[in-house]
Amino acid sequence: MHARTTICAVVLLLAATACAGPGHTDEPDARPKQATAKPVPAGLKIGAGHHWSDTDTDGSHISGTTTVMGYTQPAKGATLSDDVSDVPHPVWATLDVRLCADATSTTVMASQTPWSLGFPDGTRSRAPLFSGSGVPKPEYPTGSAAVRPGSCLRGKITFAVERGTRPDQVIYDVESRDPVGWAVPAA
Repeated sequence: MHARTTICAVVLLLAATACAGPGHTDEPDARPKQATAKPVPAGLKIGAGHHWSDTDTDGSHISGTTTVMGYTQPAKGATLSDDVSDVPHPVWATLDVRLCADATSTTVMASQTPWSLGFPDGTRSRAPLFSGSGVPKPEYPTGSAAVRPGSCLRGKITFAVERGTRPDQVIYDVESRDPVGWAVPAA
């Protein structure tokens, strides 16, 4: 009985440790977020970079700067069908973002998943991971892309926004770091 309890405790401890450690990518927390979340201060202006530093899963240093370069609504060059949207009356919008890994960092993995749009009512719209035909170029990767030390990756993320609404912030929410917000200017 004691051996079985010990084995179960070790398994639970390993599972908890594996889920709680810092991540080495810009992938968000895998836990589902509520539709209405605690507001993130939109303390940055579009064009301003946010420098971050963390410890990689292997214990090495990882750091870089994430910047929202622009937000466009309606999107220029988006020729997506309304049928691919999860909102009833979509207006297409693009978010232009750049991730730069510091020269002293290990490789950083970039993807669309940490990005979302925040609305005045507290709701968020996660990046829908659109790619291919009809999506404004250059696209930010929908999967993971390696950003080597001292280099940058820039691209556009396409969102469907309900006609008549506009986000008030862009949110970059990576597990093991506090979320960061950029204020979206009024149209």
